Amino acid sequence: QVYEYLPGRTPAQTSAAESMSPALHGLVLALMNQEAGSFTPTDRELVWEGLYNMLSLYGQLDSRSQMEDGLLLFPAETVQDYAAALDLSLEALPPLPQELTDRLTFDRGGNVYQAVCGCDDLSQLQVREVRPVSGGLQLTGALVYVVEDLDLVQFQATLQYRDSMFGFAVTGLALS
Repeated sequence: QVYEYLPGRTPAQTSAAESMSPALHGLVLALMNQEAGSFTPTDRELVWEGLYNMLSLYGQLDSRSQMEDGLLLFPAETVQDYAAALDLSLEALPPLPQELTDRLTFDRGGNVYQAVCGCDDLSQLQVREVRPVSGGLQLTGALVYVVEDLDLVQFQATLQYRDSMFGFAVTGLALS
């Protein structure tokens, strides 16, 4: 048997929902914290908070990260890979907002981001429906409080195929 590899069609042996859960989880938490109803890629604080959430919650699983003095260290290329899941380029992002400097900083000399490691053991992202749309997928789901199995918030996300680490990019996300 011959298998054809199609770049950008999700990382090997995972579904789109699994591969994109760090991006969706990070953005949903940022939207809730910012009290925003939808993802706006031009909202500097929202974008950086979503990116920070991804790095702090899931970055320790990335082999390129290192733990040092209670901080997660990420090469800039790793952060670029995570930003690509938000359909953003690290170079095009506005400067890191002052509101996040207690949790996320950038060391220009080492070209390294430093993040405080996060923990969100009480909630879980659940994707409940996946539908194909032109050039991608539409996911519907919820962020669930696992202690009581309650929906904290429901979401609908649009993903477009990308040849990237996550296989997709979030091109739309709205809370309901």
